[in-house]
Amino acid sequence: MSCIKNTKQAIFDLEDNVKEPRKKIEKEELEDLETFIRSLNVSGIGYTKVPQEYIFKNKAIAFENAIVLTMNMDNKKVSVAPSTKTSQTIWQTYDNLGKAANKIARYLRTKGFNSHASHPLGGIALYPRLAEKAGIGGFGKSGLLITPINGGTLRLAAVYTDIDNLPLNEGNDHGWIMEYCKTCMRCFKECPPGAIFEKPIVHDNGRETHIDNEKCFPYFADNYGCTVCIKVCPFNYTDYETIKEGFEKRQKTR
Repeated sequence: MSCIKNTKQAIFDLEDNVKEPRKKIEKEELEDLETFIRSLNVSGIGYTKVPQEYIFKNKAIAFENAIVLTMNMDNKKVSVAPSTKTSQTIWQTYDNLGKAANKIARYLRTKGFNSHASHPLGGIALYPRLAEKAGIGGFGKSGLLITPINGGTLRLAAVYTDIDNLPLNEGNDHGWIMEYCKTCMRCFKECPPGAIFEKPIVHDNGRETHIDNEKCFPYFADNYGCTVCIKVCPFNYTDYETIKEGFEKRQKTR
């Protein structure tokens, strides 16, 4: 119920945007903003412009720049997936991150900026792709975002704004992850409903589909939020840099 309430609140709050917004943020203000965001237990922050093709059909965002947010889930509870403990940490993280997105949007408005909070359950845009574009992480085999902090054990949200001098990311150092995944395939092999495609479906616009939702969603709903793909992923229980170094060494010896 809290998730639904905060999803609706993000829409209601749009009425509070200022009529003559500021479009430039000072360096010190950005530092204060990031300090505030971190105080809400947000794990990762990135900035990017939202490509039109990342916005879902019949959906819209109020502003084209995104502050992308990640929040870590509890690894211990994910390690016993699927279970009630796993389900609890999934929904708690969704709820906490949704509340954080709304608070960040309100914070920006108090400083004279426009903002549009997008709840992690909002379904407005492709969060993983936005996070990748923002340089936060890279895509794994299951289509989930993998980050140096906690692997894929996280949830995603965004706050859209028309601040035009955010430090938008210009590259991504995590492209190696998908190549590693091709040598691992644990999520593909251990997905209970067999919902992960061995080879992703590539659409005409270049977007890739890694998951068969008709298999994934029902199993997710009936089995405590499943999360087996995250549980078995080496990035969930092994240091990111350790995996990267091992993978690069193996590539050099080939």
